Amino acid sequence: MEVTVDYPEIIRTAPIVLDMDETLKVDVAMHLIDALVEAGRLAPELRNAAFADVYAREVLGGCTALANGVAIPHCRFAALDDIRVAIGVHPGGVDCGAIDGLPSRIFVLVLSSPNQPKAHIRFLSEVNRRLLLPEIREPILMARDPEAVRELLLRPVAAA
Repeated sequence: MEVTVDYPEIIRTAPIVLDMDETLKVDVAMHLIDALVEAGRLAPELRNAAFADVYAREVLGGCTALANGVAIPHCRFAALDDIRVAIGVHPGGVDCGAIDGLPSRIFVLVLSSPNQPKAHIRFLSEVNRRLLLPEIREPILMARDPEAVRELLLRPVAAA
């Protein structure tokens, strides 16, 4: 059975934070969770539980930093029945332990329902496919407007 993920809708509803200045990856994760709360995409009373699950995934499940300055901290969060995303851009980057040793500068925080594991993986694949492309990744780092980031992440790319 084909799993469908409304990638464009997830990106359209994602809060985008530019000019992040945190120095630790845990602070980046908390900032992005707070952005979800402020955007009305996560109930305030779920803030700490969401952070605990993301933190546990980072510590126990391994690093979610990819190469080329990209990190996708993610977890399956039982309080949700869908996928919620927040995007951050950090001009200086944060050491997140990426395999290539580069600091992470683009962050895509993903919270998704544990009842939809295939949708979770499909979304991670869709966003990663775009962020692998320098023609998308590099302009994101230069963006001065959240809508420019959103437009880049919504740009069609060849199927994998």
